[in-house]
Amino acid sequence: MNEKATIRDVAREAGVGIGTVSRVLTGSGPVAPATRRRVLEVVDRLRFRPSLAGRRLVTGRTMTLGALVPFFTKHYYLEILRGIEQAASASDYSLAIYNVERPEQALIHLEFLGRAQRVDGLVIIALSGGLISEAYPAGPPFPIVCVDAECPDACASISVDHETGMYLAARHLAGLCHRVIALIDRPQDPVSGELSQARRDGYRKACEEANIQIREDLIIVSEYSEEGGYEAAGTLLDLPDPPTALACASDLQAIGAIRAVRARGLELGFDVAITGYHDVDLAQYVGLTTVRLPALQMGMTAVFDLIVRLDGLEGAETRATPPPELIVRESCGEVRNNSRRR
Repeated sequence: MNEKATIRDVAREAGVGIGTVSRVLTGSGPVAPATRRRVLEVVDRLRFRPSLAGRRLVTGRTMTLGALVPFFTKHYYLEILRGIEQAASASDYSLAIYNVERPEQALIHLEFLGRAQRVDGLVIIALSGGLISEAYPAGPPFPIVCVDAECPDACASISVDHETGMYLAARHLAGLCHRVIALIDRPQDPVSGELSQARRDGYRKACEEANIQIREDLIIVSEYSEEGGYEAAGTLLDLPDPPTALACASDLQAIGAIRAVRARGLELGFDVAITGYHDVDLAQYVGLTTVRLPALQMGMTAVFDLIVRLDGLEGAETRATPPPELIVRESCGEVRNNSRRR
């Protein structure tokens, strides 16, 4: 970019007034087609890019997108946030991040953003859609896109097929001749504790297809953390008829479950097989078989969708996110002795 080129340079080279250049760049008023083409040719030749401050003054926008994110320490959410940041940095919009640890904090952020008009659009990650209607009874004051959550009051929801994701994990375990498979689930909304039925539906579907009895004592909802996985796995492994396989709803829970297996002197992949969910970076280092979710792409798609709506990009379509994918590593082992399977 030529930093010396200004809007005055563009106007002079194109033989038009500064106001005409502004209308071409912002789409804020009528300009003859031939004039528009001439201005854009000069913009391209001079490699001129309007300043963010200038766009704010001309359009009345903040030129800022917001992201409402639960728990920065959760690897999966950080990957979604990384996709949001990458897409925003490639646009003319800056990004403001708001961390959420409690339901009332999410509501406070939403109400503040609505009053202060600090953002032109907002991405909400994995938080209950009910927050939107509670904060904005008359409707959101700006476009909102939800990621990994069902938000009826948002203009769009970017999600993933969690039923298929957990189905892939449970089917893989059943295919290794495990007959007692447990599910360690987690709240879908980490702030309100809201549960999602989708992963349990996928687990049940895989068990039914393999003619495996579904026991309610083998389905546990635990905290979305390593410690939560450790405690849940301990409860399951201490049952009179314990599972030989654990399908976990996050890699963090799976890593905790691995600790519980080893703490009991059991061999991972032989006595007990474990699958995770998300495929965070840490999963490959512990050899965790897991379900990869398109977190990065989901974040990028959410920002693309917002910009399409804000900038009125006719004909632009929201890009579909890839489906879940099973990533096989060492934590499920091999079927070396079927007599060990219950």
